[in-house]
Amino acid sequence: MRVKRRANLEAGDVNRGLQRARNTKRRAVFSILTLCAAFGWTYLVFISDVFAINMVEVRGVKALDPVDVTKEVFEVLDSRTEFRPWPARHAWFINRRALAEQLKARLFVLDASVDNSYNNVLRLKIEERSKRVVFHSHQQYFWLDLQGVATAELDEDEKLDVQARLLGNRPIRPDEPPVIKRDLDESVSSGFVLATSQEAREWIQLSEQVRSTGLSYREIEPPTASSSLFKVLSAAGHNVLMDITAPIETQVHTYQAFLKNQPKDVGRPEYIDVRVPGRVYFK
Repeated sequence: MRVKRRANLEAGDVNRGLQRARNTKRRAVFSILTLCAAFGWTYLVFISDVFAINMVEVRGVKALDPVDVTKEVFEVLDSRTEFRPWPARHAWFINRRALAEQLKARLFVLDASVDNSYNNVLRLKIEERSKRVVFHSHQQYFWLDLQGVATAELDEDEKLDVQARLLGNRPIRPDEPPVIKRDLDESVSSGFVLATSQEAREWIQLSEQVRSTGLSYREIEPPTASSSLFKVLSAAGHNVLMDITAPIETQVHTYQAFLKNQPKDVGRPEYIDVRVPGRVYFK
């Protein structure tokens, strides 16, 4: 009887050992499969190109070519310098604010916004700005591009339209290009370099700043390299003197307050100087 009981105990120990071995092997297999699945999903979601941007949808463009916008987007995304395990074009990890700011500078647009992108399509909304200005020197009127080059003289209809604006004979349209005045000693011709690229862009931005304050203007005479003074011929026909180094909005508000409280015996001033905060000088 004792021998039989001992044999049963030994058989039970063997069975339990085999069961533990099978369980250990099973857990090892499950652990390996779990690790493989975790690595696979990690690779699929974060490392592979499954969620990479491969198409850009652009809204709001008129003059810009969507192909050029797409090229700029990919150049910005691919220029990432810091190391990240996921692709540079991964839709989940795009810094939308930084991308929008870089596109505004690269494309020279008024505004750019990037929608949330969780698939392969990046959606942009762009608000364009004028890419050229009317350059006015004495009785000459030329189109000036972003490189500061006089590309062509205005035709007769265009010239008459601009002159009607300068004389106040028509309303100033919000979508028309800026008019920049700078009386030169020499005559202008096509191909003439009238400004640097930076100056041309600054003139456009200056005109946008003035317009954004609510001041409608006929033309602007921008500051020179040696002076911060710039002049704005307002829609009312006043030659308003401003300072580029002071807040433009404050100066515009000073001018607008002067218009509301202008004495009746002032007549037509030669100029209105609003460069000193809270003060107006006129002649």
